[in-house]
Amino acid sequence: MNTSDERIREIGFFRNIFSRPELGSIFGLLIIVVTFMVLTSMSGTFGAMWLNPIGIQAWVELAAFVGILAIGASLLMIAGEFDLSMGANIALAGHSFAILMLFGVPIQFAILLTFIELAFLGFIIGTIVVRTGLPSFIVTLAFWFASRGFAVFLSQTFFNQSRLSVKPLIKPPPGGGEDPTIVDNIFAFDRAFGIPFDAEVYYFFVLVCIIAYVTTRTPYGNWIYASGGDPVAARAVGVPVARVKISLFMISACLACLLGVLTVMTSGASDPKAGDFRELHAIAAAVIGGCALTGGYGSVVGAVLGALIFAIASRGINFVPFIDNNLFRVMLGMLILGSALLNQFLRDRIVKG
Repeated sequence: MNTSDERIREIGFFRNIFSRPELGSIFGLLIIVVTFMVLTSMSGTFGAMWLNPIGIQAWVELAAFVGILAIGASLLMIAGEFDLSMGANIALAGHSFAILMLFGVPIQFAILLTFIELAFLGFIIGTIVVRTGLPSFIVTLAFWFASRGFAVFLSQTFFNQSRLSVKPLIKPPPGGGEDPTIVDNIFAFDRAFGIPFDAEVYYFFVLVCIIAYVTTRTPYGNWIYASGGDPVAARAVGVPVARVKISLFMISACLACLLGVLTVMTSGASDPKAGDFRELHAIAAAVIGGCALTGGYGSVVGAVLGALIFAIASRGINFVPFIDNNLFRVMLGMLILGSALLNQFLRDRIVKG
């Protein structure tokens, strides 16, 4: 007796592979790695980029920094939304964290209060988007100006300077001495523990594993795709579309907060220019990774691969002396356009069968 359901169409192995949104970014990563391996070999800098720990550290840490933001960008794009305020929120989080510490708030509470502040900001942004129906591009563009301006306002008002130094509060004296606090050693994986990379790399790895599991193995992950694919149909079957989108804006703001706090801990100072243009880099990584601006299609893993492509191209061009560094933006623009065209082609093939 045949127990198969004739209403369920079987999808072949190769068709399933070619329907994955990460496919374009996998090809892109292979191409960019091979390209820079050849170029660095021709210029005699292969070892400096691919074998030297400092060279590897340069592009791995950049990939992690952009990748953490790209996680938030990709989740929002899958849900059909956009966040241009991520880079500015890095500066706001850094300044808020530094100001709290300069006011004498213990570092552990300063971290907690900064995350609460940024989560609340994400809640406000998300609520405005879902309640008013305004495009998230416009709302987050407004908060891009507001967050960066408010960060400068706070530092100028309380300390009459834009850049705030907290190094004496978290780092030992230059000539040696007692470490003021071990919290930064724990939270930011201080190099005293013998860890070769900055903390962003390890947070990035953990976050990718968690978010990849959530998006592929939990109902919440299905809700994200449903909210971006067809929000009307999603609401009809009980998906809390508004709450899902608000929560994603909160996640995006908290990811920016993580980078803002880590930047202050690593450098010992907060800078109002921190995170400048990083929102565009994160969105570029998400697009290269297969996320569609129309929503309902994309992958966090693809965004991770997009961040690696961005970082290798960005740092790799510095190891090729016969190529002008200014051509990096040209290369990035072509990568974005090429990835978007390839992803659209793959989606059309899937829809048309």
